[in-house]
Amino acid sequence: MNIIVILSIVPDTETKIQLNNKNVEMDQSTEWIINPYDEYAIEAAIQFKEKHGGEITSISFANGKEEKPIRKAMAMGVDKSIIIETSSPLSSISTEYMNAISTQLKSSNADIIFTGKLVTDTNNNFIGPSVAQILNLPIITEISSIHFSDNILTVTRNNAGQVEKYTSSLPILLTTDKSLNTPRYPKLPDIMKAKKKTITRVSYDINENSPQITIIKSEFPQEKDSGEIFEGTSEELVTILIDVLTNKEKIL
Repeated sequence: MNIIVILSIVPDTETKIQLNNKNVEMDQSTEWIINPYDEYAIEAAIQFKEKHGGEITSISFANGKEEKPIRKAMAMGVDKSIIIETSSPLSSISTEYMNAISTQLKSSNADIIFTGKLVTDTNNNFIGPSVAQILNLPIITEISSIHFSDNILTVTRNNAGQVEKYTSSLPILLTTDKSLNTPRYPKLPDIMKAKKKTITRVSYDINENSPQITIIKSEFPQEKDSGEIFEGTSEELVTILIDVLTNKEKIL
């Protein structure tokens, strides 16, 4: 069984950032980690391997800070890693980002592909669906359980208070959510073994004619007012609320 995990390397969610017009600035103290939702994908891949055998390969992009988080993924249970290097950084919402991942996957003969439901640096959920579309693979997003038997995959996902159940053959791409599992903590022997596992670096030539993402401006959300507190009877409060919504907020 050939199991692939698509990983994104992102700043720690506790990182304090600064905005400089179009760009997000982070200093050398910034901690780079595995995208938190991708840790559920790693755990799902490990559990799938433990039940059905195979090998787990991670695919991610180089950003100069990827070595430590990738070794952590290997300590968790990833067998080997492919890191894609490009001449300039790619946005995780760009066409070329998806093309680069898909190019690697085309030669991998993957049976099952896992990735997190979204990436926390840009808060986008484009990677899984975009890659699945490029590769013409079936996809089920934000899964909450997974079972494989007689070459048929059965998964569930939670959607607006109801549980949906799907079946599919392989290959397939699945995105993972918090409800799926609890990622394991690497043990010291596994951390030591991870240092000897293979990381392969591959180059990807960016197609300059591919549609590009242009950042016009970056800014923090406007601070919200602390709000107003009104006092009175129920009838008085209704009158006050209608007056505020009509004359001040111009909603009614």
